[in-house]
Parts: sequence; C-alpha cells; structure tokens
Amino acid sequence: MAEMLVHCPTCEESFDLAARERPAGAAGGSFCPHCHERFAIPGPSKTIALASLAIAVGFLALVGVRSIIVLAVGSALLWLPISLFLGAARMRSKGVVLRKWKPRRRTFFEWLYERDTTPALFDKKPR
Repeated sequence: MAEMLVHCPTCEESFDLAARERPAGAAGGSFCPHCHERFAIPGPSKTIALASLAIAVGFLALVGVRSIIVLAVGSALLWLPISLFLGAARMRSKGVVLRKWKPRRRTFFEWLYERDTTPALFDKKPR
C-alpha cells in the first residue's frame, strides 16, 4: 500500500494521510497526529471548474456550434471530462496540500435551535 505524505499546516510535520485522527467520522474533520490541530482537505477548485467550462464553450464555438441549446448541452457534456482532467493534472503537479481549519458560521436553523433552548436570553419583557 502506498503512503501519501502530507505536511501539517500548523506544525509543519509530515505524516501519512492515513494516520490522521478522525474521532467524529468523515464529517467531523481530521486532526494532525503530531500537534492534534484540526486541518481541512480542500475540495474541488472553483477556478478549475470555471476554466473547464470556458474551455468547453470555447471549443464548441471554435468548432462552429451556433445553436444555444446545442451549445448548452454540449458544454455540459464536455465540462465534466475537462474538469476531471484539469483536477487530476493539478493534483499530480501539486499533490494534496492541507490548509488550516476555518470554523464555519452557524446556520439559520442552528441559531433557531439555540434561541429556542435558551429563551430567557432572547425574550425582552417590557418594563
């Protein structure tokens, strides 16, 4: 089995990606086995998606497609393989680069749940 060595963005130690700590499952995040800080594995890049869509539309325009419907369907069909190719080329050149964890904001439903569990904080009684 091949090892995938990555560098922790916090402590700069290298470790095998399979050795990361995942106490809360796949959705709970990953932790460095050395410093126990949380890190994120970046997902698909928006720039790769936009570049591949532009390449698909440009290719179809270069071929001579003039119908809007054929252009939309053709670019949607070409977009996926071009995006996969560009993503694989980027991963091959850069490898997996971890980034520091940024805590996410609370959603509206989490805020509502917190408001309902502690009503004394949010109720303003007139004097």
